[in-house]
Amino acid sequence: MKIKILLILFFFLPFSLFATQTLAITSVNHSQISKVTQPILIEAYKRLGIDVSFEDYPAKRSLHLANEGKYFDGELHRIKGLEKRYPNLVYVPVVIFRLEAIVISKKVRFKVEGWESVRPFMIGIRRGVIFALNGTRDMNRTILNSNERLFSMLNGNRFDIIIASRINASKFFAEEKNKKLMVLEPPIESYNMYHYLNKKNAHLLPKLTKVLQDMENEGLIQKYKDDFLKQLSSMP
Repeated sequence: MKIKILLILFFFLPFSLFATQTLAITSVNHSQISKVTQPILIEAYKRLGIDVSFEDYPAKRSLHLANEGKYFDGELHRIKGLEKRYPNLVYVPVVIFRLEAIVISKKVRFKVEGWESVRPFMIGIRRGVIFALNGTRDMNRTILNSNERLFSMLNGNRFDIIIASRINASKFFAEEKNKKLMVLEPPIESYNMYHYLNKKNAHLLPKLTKVLQDMENEGLIQKYKDDFLKQLSSMP
């Protein structure tokens, strides 16, 4: 009799009690920012009882896969506004990183005063990086697939300047071959970064927003940033 009762309970209890939900999230390959935002989201989803995995792709491909929603459930982090071009994505309205877009040069020097100040120059940017694509629209630019190629071609005098995020560019300045390169201050622009969900997971938006807000109030989001930047600054 006890066995029969247990079997009945097994078939009628919600399946969620026997399985952990897992979400697959796309992210941009070789992104330093991901080393901050991935732990933030792992903790946030953990508080919701959800496992999360990340798969890296080139920036444009990552967005396409997240928007398609066939195999993936969202995008790790992007700036606000891309949902206009990728309508299946919805952003979670809590800032998980603040990105600084910087101008890097080998020879030219000028005062950076917004995007129009870079118009006279030959510019290199990375494919799929929305802020750089939007900011340099209709300018003399070359679009490459990696930051490695951007730095290599800048060193080879193929560009006057390149534009990248400060945190993604930081590791390259530690390399001897890049010692002659300089950052032209101030940042050309700063952006808030948000986690994006595919709309098929929009039901998670209120709970995930609340969890991230709690983590922000606890100082945990800032701690992840500070810990990574401390680690970065200690690298040889």
